[in-house]
Amino acid sequence: MGASLLDGRTGGGRSCVRASRARVAGGLAVSVLLSSCALLRPPPPAPPPEHIDVSVYKRVADERAEVLEKENERLRADLRAAEETLLAVESGMKGTQRGAEAVSMLAEARLQVDRAAKRAPWRASTAAEAREKLDEASRQLADGHIGSAIFFVSRAARIAGTIGAEADLVAKEQGVRFVKGSRVNLRGAPSKDAAVRAVLSGGMPVFLEHTAGDWLLVRTIAGEVGWMHASLLREKGAGAPVPASPR
Repeated sequence: MGASLLDGRTGGGRSCVRASRARVAGGLAVSVLLSSCALLRPPPPAPPPEHIDVSVYKRVADERAEVLEKENERLRADLRAAEETLLAVESGMKGTQRGAEAVSMLAEARLQVDRAAKRAPWRASTAAEAREKLDEASRQLADGHIGSAIFFVSRAARIAGTIGAEADLVAKEQGVRFVKGSRVNLRGAPSKDAAVRAVLSGGMPVFLEHTAGDWLLVRTIAGEVGWMHASLLREKGAGAPVPASPR
């Protein structure tokens, strides 16, 4: 939004200001509502027990509820950021001091995203999304749209916070394993002929529940539960992933 619109002094200028504010409010509202739909969606129903202890499902459901609550807290932070951005547009805050604040926030958010990405390499695509938000913040800042820049910075920081929280969970869990290969099947029973419950990407962490010979019952951060062959998993701190079979 250009300075001429924010600083309009004629009747036509004020109309432009009102229209611009409406567009900003609409855009932020859509962005926040889309985030809300994604974060508040309940977890998918668990598959019926098949060679799996029912207590595992209960524990996964409890942990999933805790994760969703943390995401809701971050969503509320997004809403607060949107409100602050709208207030900034409303009051025409665009001075040197606010610009310096945005530059500082952008630099800190980049460091936060980099740290989170390093701690959770399995979330590379999510970290890339956060960096896209920061790039957009840089463009908004270059165009003088300080309120919008701060909003995109806060979005990136929230994503980094989510990644960091997941890394914290993995770090404190016992029995963590990491998926080898690029795409590995999570099965409903300890057999390579059993139905596939999910397909996990390389490097994804899983948490060990039980063993049955060379097969391990594991759960994922997303709440999926199933069996994987031991050869498809490596322990924390082990060497680079090596493709293995059966899948």
